[in-house]
Amino acid sequence: MKKRDKTGKEPKDEKSVKVAGNEKTLKDLLSAKSAPKKRKIMIGIRAKLLSAFALPVLFVILLGIISYSQTANSLQKLYKDSTMQILGKTEEYLEILLLEVETTAYDLSQDKDLIAYFSGTAEGGVDFSYVDTKMKSFLGTNEYVENGYFIAINGGEHISTNPEIAFGADAFSKFEASKDYVEVMARNRKVWLGESEFLSSYRPTPENYYDNRILTFVRRVDNVLTGQDVGFLILEVRNSVMNSTLEEINLGENSTIVLIAQDNVEIAKIEEYPETAEAQIIASGNAYKKMQQGVDKSGSFNLIYGGKDYWMCYYYVGDIGNSIVGLIPKATMMEQANEIKANTIMIVIVLAVLMSVIATVIALNMGKSIQNILKGVQQAAKGDLTVEIKTKSRDEFVLLCNGVNDMIAEMKDLITKVSEGAGQVDHAVDKVGNMNTRVYEVADGISVAISQICDAAENQEEGAKNCLKNMDDLSEKLTSVAENTEGIQTISNGVKQLVSSGINIMEELNTSSEKTNENLSEIVKEIEELGNAIADINQIIQVITEVADQTNLLSLNASIEAARAGEAGRGFAVVASEVKKLADQSLVAADQIGNIIDKIQGYSQVVLRHAEQTEKVLISQKSAVNNAVGAFKDMDENLERLTENIDGIVTQTQAIPRAKESAMDAIQSISSAIEENTAATINISDDIGKQKEQVEELAVCADKLKTVSERLKVAISQFIIDGEEKN
Repeated sequence: MKKRDKTGKEPKDEKSVKVAGNEKTLKDLLSAKSAPKKRKIMIGIRAKLLSAFALPVLFVILLGIISYSQTANSLQKLYKDSTMQILGKTEEYLEILLLEVETTAYDLSQDKDLIAYFSGTAEGGVDFSYVDTKMKSFLGTNEYVENGYFIAINGGEHISTNPEIAFGADAFSKFEASKDYVEVMARNRKVWLGESEFLSSYRPTPENYYDNRILTFVRRVDNVLTGQDVGFLILEVRNSVMNSTLEEINLGENSTIVLIAQDNVEIAKIEEYPETAEAQIIASGNAYKKMQQGVDKSGSFNLIYGGKDYWMCYYYVGDIGNSIVGLIPKATMMEQANEIKANTIMIVIVLAVLMSVIATVIALNMGKSIQNILKGVQQAAKGDLTVEIKTKSRDEFVLLCNGVNDMIAEMKDLITKVSEGAGQVDHAVDKVGNMNTRVYEVADGISVAISQICDAAENQEEGAKNCLKNMDDLSEKLTSVAENTEGIQTISNGVKQLVSSGINIMEELNTSSEKTNENLSEIVKEIEELGNAIADINQIIQVITEVADQTNLLSLNASIEAARAGEAGRGFAVVASEVKKLADQSLVAADQIGNIIDKIQGYSQVVLRHAEQTEKVLISQKSAVNNAVGAFKDMDENLERLTENIDGIVTQTQAIPRAKESAMDAIQSISSAIEENTAATINISDDIGKQKEQVEELAVCADKLKTVSERLKVAISQFIIDGEEKN
């Protein structure tokens, strides 16, 4: 049954509630709740774990790079130091060897027989055969010199310990025209040659250009006594000695060791010679030129040879310009460092793969647990509170699952309690509506009764006026009786009729008063029932207040639990907030209903007081009516006696003024009682109108409370707590 508002119209059926000053429908609230949220960019656990594991890998790579760099520098330094030590020892050996050859050449150049013979001052027994044999015997026991030659300036005879080379008379001329002569003359007395152009001209054409490359020492020989040059001494170092010396020097794989003579001719291992005689390994490069410009006995340079990076180190042999040079590829120097680099790279790769596998396994396990938890939380967020989250992990995820399950259980209990509270609110709203209907019906009954009272009061007032008029007529007629006795009979008949009419009017007035009294009794009973209904409403309001307080407390607990749940509990936080708003609205509605009931109770007390006053007035009115009826009966008896005894008329006529005054007073009393009754009835009518207005306000509040209850039930119906959706 729909309640009427103050204007008497039925309220529109709208399921809208006022939230935070804005009018929103339930559909809007639900759509706002389910509206999609802007998603942020998410970084997976696997990516985070891989990033975390990549950090130590990066440190390992950095450590490998630093270790490689330091190791490479250390190995290079160690390699260079050891190479320089090897070259230094080789230089010492070659210096001894060359010094031995030079000493041999010096001894021969100081031989008196040799100088005397080629100076032309030889004594008896010293001839060419003697000098030749002596030189061959001297050189034959030398372990470093393979062949020796003496080119005489004068005489045309020359010595050769090599049977494959025989000089003619023009040997000096050929020697003078060769590069050998230029070199030795440029260096004043002696020179070391990598290849003797003069001797090569006496040898047969070799298969390879480097076959004639023999370390050769050329010394100019003079006569100390005369200061004249007598010839040139040429000594060839044994190739076996040089080859073994070069073979014993190992500077690493693909390294090259070269002995460079003063004529810039290179002597190396056979396999290290370039393909053509014009090509040179080192002597033609800028590094060799830079080496010659230096003043240090040893040193090193970086150079590019054949498109590859090399490190060149050198030592000067002795003080006459020969040098031993090593050419080492940087790849050889970095071989051990590259092995360390390869091992480091292999370790980093294995470590990266191993960490990736471990991170993937951990991420999969964590992801599976998180997916289970997320799935359960999503189901709970959709309203299914029967879900139970399980995990096979034996780590903190077990505690997390237990915590989420406990939170869902608490939410389940909360929703159950809220559902029960919503049922109680709904029942209370229905009871308030029913009582409001009864109150409204009682008010309508009171209003009808008051209308009847008002009508009866109007009739009583008219009767009193008629009675007053009749009394005036009676007074005039009684006066005329004294003047004219002949018309007494006629007048007495008229008076008798008037008295009969007055008696009827008094009886009707008495009946109306009794009805008014009965109506007032009914009004008092209805007001008492209204007081009882108001007491019941007060109890219901107390229940609503307790339910709202409990709902508010449960909403606070739900908000706390949702805050603990973090992002997954935001849906519960929205529901908790709505439940709190509903509880607050219930409290406000309960307060409004209480205020209205207080007003109704006040108006009921006023109506009760007016009813009591009206009852008193009616009692007084009934007494007056009874007096009037008695007076009319007395008048009737007098009239009867008047007709029987005219003499008694005079006597009764003398009593007429007093009776008239008494009747007038009674009529005035009745009129006053009627006026008071009318005023009281009007006050009661006004009070009943106000009471109806309060009842209508109570109906509006009940409708609002009903709407709040429906919203609460709709919100609760979103959750499943026992396998079935709450309705």
